[in-house]
Amino acid sequence: MNEKNKVRVCFPFVGDSIGGSHLSSIELIKALDKSKFDIKLLVHKKGVLSKHLVSEGIKPIFLEIKNFVGQKKGIIINFLNILINIFRLTSFINKNNIDIIHLNDASAGLTWVIPSKLSKAKIVWHQRVVFPNWMLYKILSFFSEKIVCISDFVYKSLPNFNKKKSEKIFNPVSINKTKKNILQNKDLKNKKIKKILFLANIIETKRVDLFIKIAHPISKILPNSKFFIVGSDKKKILSSNLSKSIIYVGYSKYKEQWLKNCDLLIVTSENEGFNRTIVEGMLSKIPVIAVDSGAHKEIIKDKFNGWLVEKNNLNELINVSIKILGLKKNNLKKTIERAEKYAKEKFNVQKHASYISKIYLNLTKL
Repeated sequence: MNEKNKVRVCFPFVGDSIGGSHLSSIELIKALDKSKFDIKLLVHKKGVLSKHLVSEGIKPIFLEIKNFVGQKKGIIINFLNILINIFRLTSFINKNNIDIIHLNDASAGLTWVIPSKLSKAKIVWHQRVVFPNWMLYKILSFFSEKIVCISDFVYKSLPNFNKKKSEKIFNPVSINKTKKNILQNKDLKNKKIKKILFLANIIETKRVDLFIKIAHPISKILPNSKFFIVGSDKKKILSSNLSKSIIYVGYSKYKEQWLKNCDLLIVTSENEGFNRTIVEGMLSKIPVIAVDSGAHKEIIKDKFNGWLVEKNNLNELINVSIKILGLKKNNLKKTIERAEKYAKEKFNVQKHASYISKIYLNLTKL
């Protein structure tokens, strides 16, 4: 397919943060067939995402926008933000002959809907969280040609008028396979210590409070245990008076190393449309416990490839954790092997790219 016949796809992002949606988009972009698709990844603010993209070998386009649709509630302010950005965004779409706008980022996504329609570009709306009960969100989502849901949990939250044009496609997940351990924490190198990991940016839905609450009773039974909290704490949810068994690491770009060097991953988040960390844990061959909430049970089959515990049941979380930490490697081997196999098959990057490619080609009739 020559340059003129390639499908031109634009991925717009705000750019001031990086999370699972960004990582999944990057994996998709890298896996798409460049002989069929011309991809433009665009950011509106320079920051952590831009730096990460460059490190991944992707050069983003910068198009500055300060006021986004949906950042504040109110008909007047959002109408004004639509008007402010229409000319700049429609001009970009038309100048670059963009065929498809692939929306992943809520703030950027809502801002791009009207310009996309005025420019006659098709919209792929990637719904990565539970659909919010917000009229503006419902109205703008109506104009999309295709909605991609990352789980059944997310699909069920869609308004009925959106379900007919939606399709469930799990996120792609892969991990870096760096063999060298570059983490310097001395406790990680001590094989006598049981290392329990919390890996997430610390916001309320991630429920780091549950992880902190179970640390003391577990460390009383297993005195040689350490609890690592890896993730940024922008809102200072964490108390500075953590117990000695809890180590707050903060943000780390070496999450694969943490997964590889710990003995148990505990995922306490609630009502998530998907949880990338669970899959990363499976691929890293670490046993995973997750709260039975949101889409977690679409990833974990209890006692088959991981463990699910009842929401807000601290005693069950404590007991299951102690049981797993007490098992020998041979007793965990089958569960870990099943988890790795399941993750590789279900969340395969190439399969994901193939599904999305078909959507692009169907929308553009090429």
